[in-house]
Amino acid sequence: MPYFVRATPDDSAQVNSIASLIQAYGWREVVAVYDDTDYGRGIVPYLTDALQKIDVRVPYRSVIPSLATSETIIKKLNELMAMQTRVFIVHMSSTMTSLLFMKAKELGMMNQGFAWITTSGVANIMDTLNPRVIEAMSGVLGVRYHVSRSQELDNLSKRWNKMYLQDNPDESPSNKLSIVGLWGYDAIWALARAAEKVGVSNTTNNPLLSIKNSTCLESMTISTKGRELLKTIVQNKFKGFSGEFDLTYKKQHKAYVFQIINVVGRGWREIGFWTVKSGLSRQLKQDGFKKTGQQPMHDLNPVIWPGESTKIPMGWEIPAVGKKLRVGVRSSKIPEFIKTYKDPVKNATIVSGLTIDIFEEAVKRLPFPLSYEYLEFDTTDTGSYNDFVYHVYLQEYDIAVADITIRYNRSLYVDFTVPYTESGVGMIVPVKENVMKDVWLFLKPLSTEMWIGSIILFMYTGVVVWLLEYLNGNEHVHGPFSLKQLATTIFTIFEES
Repeated sequence: MPYFVRATPDDSAQVNSIASLIQAYGWREVVAVYDDTDYGRGIVPYLTDALQKIDVRVPYRSVIPSLATSETIIKKLNELMAMQTRVFIVHMSSTMTSLLFMKAKELGMMNQGFAWITTSGVANIMDTLNPRVIEAMSGVLGVRYHVSRSQELDNLSKRWNKMYLQDNPDESPSNKLSIVGLWGYDAIWALARAAEKVGVSNTTNNPLLSIKNSTCLESMTISTKGRELLKTIVQNKFKGFSGEFDLTYKKQHKAYVFQIINVVGRGWREIGFWTVKSGLSRQLKQDGFKKTGQQPMHDLNPVIWPGESTKIPMGWEIPAVGKKLRVGVRSSKIPEFIKTYKDPVKNATIVSGLTIDIFEEAVKRLPFPLSYEYLEFDTTDTGSYNDFVYHVYLQEYDIAVADITIRYNRSLYVDFTVPYTESGVGMIVPVKENVMKDVWLFLKPLSTEMWIGSIILFMYTGVVVWLLEYLNGNEHVHGPFSLKQLATTIFTIFEES
């Protein structure tokens, strides 16, 4: 389609900002929720590629039929609740998105622990949604195209609101001019400027062949200045209300800045921005993103998450209907390590001891909640630790927690963790007996060359000292050479040192 010009950015332009947002909060898995239309499916390949670059998995895709009813939405949401992933990216029409979040609130999926991100399709028109829908979306993050505020834009919004109320007196005046309307406004101005520059007064039109029962479009004429008009539109750059209007890149509008919003109550608040060059940041300056002071890891303003929580959702949770981890336990001969007994009232295994404290502390440090239950090993018939370990191999337990010694025969069936007590393993190394018994061992620290140099230096120093003493008239060094003179010289050398 050579004459097709797109005055809006492609949906794929926002996938990198969404990926950066997911990476900032440390989520490793997300679920894509989109409607079964060309609009919904179009973003999926780009989103998947962007998430793969940051090593984030998409284990499941929830495809909502285009004509889905409330019952269909509830069924799809129940399927999501039965999964472990709690981070959802919603890319649907505003009508389907409104229905989705209304039902999600009814099912308790807008409570603490869940994280929702909406694409620009809904975030761009957040102000036009029903207040009840916005309230149901409280805690949701949204990615929308950023429009810089200006006095001209404020004047346009006032004129728009005034005209809208005149045409729709019965509707709420809360309807605001969205960025979609600004794109349309700038596109019409671009067309008008191009037509004024090219001119239409001397245009000759060639009528199409008359077709029986033809529509109005088929009966229209073709302008001979189409190519010139298209070239002028594409090359026309100006500062519009939606930002820089530039269609030189593949004949479509290119987005430069995205705004990250957080839905709170019946409105929304800004938590940051994203650009290709600077990534995420909480403030946008004229010269780019300016980071001042000590910033948090994700460098965004605090978020009010679903359930009015300020704690970042972990994004992963074992569902209530999911399988619990079966932890096999058994009493030790040393009760301080581990002690177990069966509570007949609660019909549950009660455990205590150092081993259990270490296990439960390790579970607390996991980056996701772990649901588990203790199962006591019956020691009446088979009380050996070998049988206890073998029950893990038989998949009667998922793991075994006890004071189990690591042995070769047991390691053939299970994998052991690092011991939390001293293992008592020693290291055997060979000893060179001839070195230890050598009487000249004290000479080993210095090399042969070093010893020879030290002896020569010592002799030279002795001669110099003897000569100086002789010239000074020392009576101990006069006369024939003797052992007494040698001892005096050596003593003098050490005394001078």
